[in-house]
Formats: sequence, C-alpha cells, structure tokens
Amino acid sequence: MRAKASKEKLGRLASVGELLDRVMPEQGERMRKLTEVLRAWGALVPPAVARHSAPYDLVGETLCVSTNLPQVKQRLLMMKGNIQRALKGRWDLEVTEVKVILGDPPLKVSVSSQGPRRRHPRLEPDEAAVLAFREACPDSLTPETSNALAHLRAFFVKRYNKRAHAGIS
Repeated sequence: MRAKASKEKLGRLASVGELLDRVMPEQGERMRKLTEVLRAWGALVPPAVARHSAPYDLVGETLCVSTNLPQVKQRLLMMKGNIQRALKGRWDLEVTEVKVILGDPPLKVSVSSQGPRRRHPRLEPDEAAVLAFREACPDSLTPETSNALAHLRAFFVKRYNKRAHAGIS
C-alpha cells in the first residue's frame, strides 16, 4: 500500500511552495503570515504611516519594518505595542519586538554574491621568462623561493608589460 501511494505522489507535480512546506513547515507558515501582514499593513497602521513604511522580514519574534522618513520611524516605535497586539489578535503571530530601520530594507545575501568577485583573466607567464629570471636569482635562495620569485617577476612583466629585467626581450 505504501509503495503504491509513493508512486502516485511521484506521478504528480508539486509546487516549490508545497515542497518547502514539507521540508520546513514552520517557516512556510511564518512566511505566509508575513505576506498577509504585508497585504494588510494599511489596516494595522494609519494610512499616512502605511504609505511610507513596509514590513520586510520576520526574524524569530522580531518584525522588521523599513521606512523612508524619520517621523514615520518615530511614530512606528510609539505604536509598537498596538502593532504587537494586532498581530497577535489577527494572525496569532507572537511578536515581541518591532525593529524599524530608516531607508531601504537590507538586501538578502544571495548565493551568487557569496562567491569570489570578478577577476582579471588568468595570466600564465612565459616559461622562457621564468627560466631567465630564475637564473638571475642569487644562489643563497632556496630553489622553491627562486622559482616563486621568478614566476612573480615573469607575471608582472606579462601583466603590466614592463621590462623587469633589461636582458629579457
């Protein structure tokens, strides 16, 4: 019976929201509530405040709101208790803190922005230049050090197109 039920589930397509609800049910519920709060923000706060502010995140028990006017920020902070009671009564959302920031809401960190920044194309120094620079290194250097120094000098010659050594053409 169980195998049959799983074949039926595999046969139909599931939405991303449905899959997220299966993996993180409590987060999906909180995000739905935040979406509802965002839609009804004008009913929670006065219209003048709603025009210049918007909730953007729900972190733990903290509702994060952004605004573009200092007066609206002050008014939201004074209305914090009313907002908390309204959220608890209407959506059964336990909010213990209302954090208000001035300006645009911070951007979410995406996976692509965590990677390395764009770099110049990789340059490989010419082997002939590396050999010439390696021969010019003093004998007191270890072979690894002279090799690293030769690669560095050859790289700078190629990258910046300057002659680091007069004998290299």
